[in-house]
Amino acid sequence: MRKRKILLPLTSLALLVSFGLVACNGGNNQQSAQQEKITVTAEGGKTSLILGQSVQLSASVAGVTWSADKTDIATVSSTGLVESKAVGTVKITASKNGYRDGSINIKIDLEKINITAPDNKNSIAMDESLLLSADQQGVTWASSDEKVATVDQSGKVTGVYVGSATISASKEGFNAGSFALTVTRSAALEKLHFEDADHYAADGWWGTAAEGYSPVYERSSGNASDGKCIAHMDNGDKETLTFTSNAAIKAELVMTMASSSAVEDMSQVMEAKFNNVAIDLANKGIVGGSTSEFEEFSLGELNIINGDNVLELSFKASAPYIDDLAFYSKQTAQIAVKAAPEKQQIQVDGELPLIVNIGEEKQIALKNVASLEGVTFSSDKETVATVSSDGKITGVALGSANITIAKEGYLSARIEVTVEKAIIAGEIRVEAENNTNELPSGFHMYTDRTSGITNGHSGSAYITGYDVNSACSLEYSFESSEDQTMTLIIAGAPHYQMSEPFNFSTDCTIKLNDAALTVNADAVIQPGSTMGAATVEVTIGTVNVKAGVNTFVIEFSEKAPALDCYRFMPIA
Repeated sequence: MRKRKILLPLTSLALLVSFGLVACNGGNNQQSAQQEKITVTAEGGKTSLILGQSVQLSASVAGVTWSADKTDIATVSSTGLVESKAVGTVKITASKNGYRDGSINIKIDLEKINITAPDNKNSIAMDESLLLSADQQGVTWASSDEKVATVDQSGKVTGVYVGSATISASKEGFNAGSFALTVTRSAALEKLHFEDADHYAADGWWGTAAEGYSPVYERSSGNASDGKCIAHMDNGDKETLTFTSNAAIKAELVMTMASSSAVEDMSQVMEAKFNNVAIDLANKGIVGGSTSEFEEFSLGELNIINGDNVLELSFKASAPYIDDLAFYSKQTAQIAVKAAPEKQQIQVDGELPLIVNIGEEKQIALKNVASLEGVTFSSDKETVATVSSDGKITGVALGSANITIAKEGYLSARIEVTVEKAIIAGEIRVEAENNTNELPSGFHMYTDRTSGITNGHSGSAYITGYDVNSACSLEYSFESSEDQTMTLIIAGAPHYQMSEPFNFSTDCTIKLNDAALTVNADAVIQPGSTMGAATVEVTIGTVNVKAGVNTFVIEFSEKAPALDCYRFMPIA
């Protein structure tokens, strides 16, 4: 069976295509209209209502239907008027066929009580009062901290102590109102400066008048009241402030202190006594953060007597800086600081600086201190010299150390101790030759060399610069002519100018009274640094020394080590 072909005129096909396109476009326009979203706005942008208030809503499309998701909180009319019913948040929705819903959230809350103060004052002094007002009748007043401020039911606030408190007014059906209040101290009755106190440092650092040490610290920045404060208190140090009062009163004593870090418990830092009665500092502290910003630290309310009063601070650890001591009282009195007593400086008997040999002991004697009771001794370099509690110095190693001597009631003394190696019998030091201040050109005397020195050096000086064809000559005397078995110990040090080991049997000639001496071949000093010393035994054997002056010479044919001393061993 043959299939029949259907032929349409071209004009009919064009009509079908055109109809299809129109149908498609019409569908897209309808879909676009359905996706348009309704916009909802509140009159005046008011999306928060006080309970009982209403607000008119409007939609971007006419003829919408309004609805509320929580009708117990608010209702909405057919015209979009929202009426509040209870506290909460309600969602109001606008709907219309062919559009996407639009919505808005309306928050409903109780009216908040408003608190005001005369002239917007928000700070009062201790014992001062301030009358607050609330815009509602019958409120209940309360203070967040009655140790700072109290409030009665008329709204009258009274400052109790320094700090901050929140005063609130509450009433059923309203949100409570709050008022931030700061309580400050009244003007101080008097302020004294701690730089006028009697200072004592256990290690003597403060009292060394000759060196200008003082606990008074000049402040170029920060809020120290007069640009000065007391600094660098440490374990064993004391501050004693004495003042007079012409009346017996009760007053709060407040120190101003500064610290780079918080001090949570001042009792761990210091002990305080007022008129010889301990003050409890436990769990009292300061915030800290900067040694330039001083803050108040209260010692509490104390009984000041008519006459002399004494505040003593004894430090147990590194302490904050201290500026002033302020007095706050409802009573009046005339308070004035008493000048710290003049102090005599401790004087040390004997020649100074003190010279001690390694391993030797020497007793410090004091001129103007009758008893060693209460005297403390300390060394700033115990690796060089130590000092006992009764003032006995012991040399430990070559070098110098400072010994500080302190006693309450005196300015301390600081003396220098030089530790040397003991000179044994027969020792001659090279630096003593020909007056060391007039060394020939090219030679140099190193002095105060206390580092890198090991066994062999006698003191802290030596001569260097011995080059090829140079010489060292020493003269010494004997009372009579005699034979002597001589072993020469040379204390020297390698030197940067040496490129090869120095051998005393080949690199130099040793003479006594122009007679050449034969020495052992193993007397060698290796190249290196002058910071490391060496001793070399040079065996000479029997020599004849003459009565009177004898001349000992070493002539160098190579660059030589630095030389410190020769030790001639005892006569056989």
